[in-house]
Amino acid sequence: MRHRGLLIGVLVLLGAAVLTGLFLTMFERRDVVQPTSPSGPARANPFFALEQVLRDMGEPAASLTTLDPVRMPLQPGDTVLVGADVARIDAETAARLAGWVRRGGHLLLVPPVGARSPMLTALNLLDARPDTFGCSGLGDGTHAIRLCGMRFRLQAAAAQAVDAAIGNADDGYLFARTAVGRGHVSLLASVAPLQRLALKQVEAQRFAWRLLAPNRGRGQIYLVHALDGQPFLQLLATRGWPALLALALLLAGWMAMRGARFGPLMPAPSPHRRALLEHVQAAGEFLYRRDGGRSLHQLAAQAVLERLRRRDPGSVRLSGEALYQRLAERGGLDAAQVAQAFQSPANAQAFRASLITLARLGSRP
Repeated sequence: MRHRGLLIGVLVLLGAAVLTGLFLTMFERRDVVQPTSPSGPARANPFFALEQVLRDMGEPAASLTTLDPVRMPLQPGDTVLVGADVARIDAETAARLAGWVRRGGHLLLVPPVGARSPMLTALNLLDARPDTFGCSGLGDGTHAIRLCGMRFRLQAAAAQAVDAAIGNADDGYLFARTAVGRGHVSLLASVAPLQRLALKQVEAQRFAWRLLAPNRGRGQIYLVHALDGQPFLQLLATRGWPALLALALLLAGWMAMRGARFGPLMPAPSPHRRALLEHVQAAGEFLYRRDGGRSLHQLAAQAVLERLRRRDPGSVRLSGEALYQRLAERGGLDAAQVAQAFQSPANAQAFRASLITLARLGSRP
């Protein structure tokens, strides 16, 4: 038994050694890079990679979502790249940026397609001729990237001051940098080569380096990837008034529908008697509508006679004129009026008069 147990132990150790040798022979250690979707600032800011590269190279760069002069104190030698819709820039901000460019700033932007904006009006660079879509390669070989977008044309004076361009004055430009005063304005068909993963390409890095050349190393670089909108209440007051008006009309209609209906003022019955009075009134109206009040009149007359016979047993043998005379004496009324009250009413007025007389007779002791 001892030899058998020892043999089993040796076989187990031998098998483990063989498996370990196979694993060490076939195993290859390899680093694998698994790309993941961006998060945080990298997801919200398409210029995040460009900002980090510029900072690593010693260039002062900052990403913003506003052109507020407090957040962006522009100085001659600074650079501003606007990646948002230029048409959202108001006239006051456009005039301030245009004045800063003429003092030595460098502004990069994408002209809005088919729209005149205060920014372009302040710069006065573009020709009004229609644009066409186009593409151009940046670089050669497998690492080339493409710059695509709507072409634009410059006015004659601006075209003469162009010092770097992709395209020409006749067919239009995809990129053009022109001098404006002591500064420069760079117009781009698209900023896609400067965003996110595009900067992994060498040609995109070179293109970005050439774009920032005029003021590179002279001042701050501002990368505006979005423009904050108007405050909500201001936007609601300027553009949302039709919706507010419609909502006010709907609210007024709902209040009118839910509001109380006011009729003639009538004294309300006591709260604890209200349901009973309403029930009696509804029952009387039903009986009157059924046969013109005849059955209701007959019930009232029978009630008066039954009460009389309980109070005056001698009246049981009376009938006709004698009965009406006895009722008139007890009620202090005219005998003819009492006789008329016991006749079937011909109309609503006669019905009302008969019931009033019968009610007076019923209330007498």
